[in-house]
Amino acid sequence: MAQFNGTYKLDPESSQNLDEFMKAIGVSEEMRKVGSSLIPEVTMETADGNHFKMTTVTAFATVVVEFNLGEEQEITTADGRKTKSVYSLEGNTLKQVETPSDGNGPSATYERILKADGNIEMVMTTGSTVAKRLYKKL
Repeated sequence: MAQFNGTYKLDPESSQNLDEFMKAIGVSEEMRKVGSSLIPEVTMETADGNHFKMTTVTAFATVVVEFNLGEEQEITTADGRKTKSVYSLEGNTLKQVETPSDGNGPSATYERILKADGNIEMVMTTGSTVAKRLYKKL
C-alpha cells in the first residue's frame, strides 16, 4: 500500500501509557527510560504493497526492518529482545503480531493506522495494556 510511503516523526506529546506497555512486554527500567526519551523518525517504503522496509532513526540507534506480509520473521528489537513477527495489512492498518522467539513472555500487537490526514497512529497492545503514539508525516 503505497499510501504508507513516507517519513514520519513521533509527536512527543502524543505518547499515552508507553512506560506501562514497555514494562508489560519485559523492557528493563533503564531501557524504558531511554525509550521514553527518544523521538523516532520512521521511514516506510513499499513498492508493491507486499514487501515493506521500515527504517527507524533515533539518537540511540538506527533499526531497519524489512518484511513481506504474512511471512514470519525473526526480529531483534531495539532493546535486544529476540522476537518473531508477522505483518498483515487490514484496510488502512499495518498490523504486526510479535511473540518472543523462545516462547517465554507476552506477545504484543502493534497497529500502525494510516489516518485521513496522512499521519500514523500507533496502537500497541499486550494483554489488557494499551499504549498509543502519533507519528506526523514530514
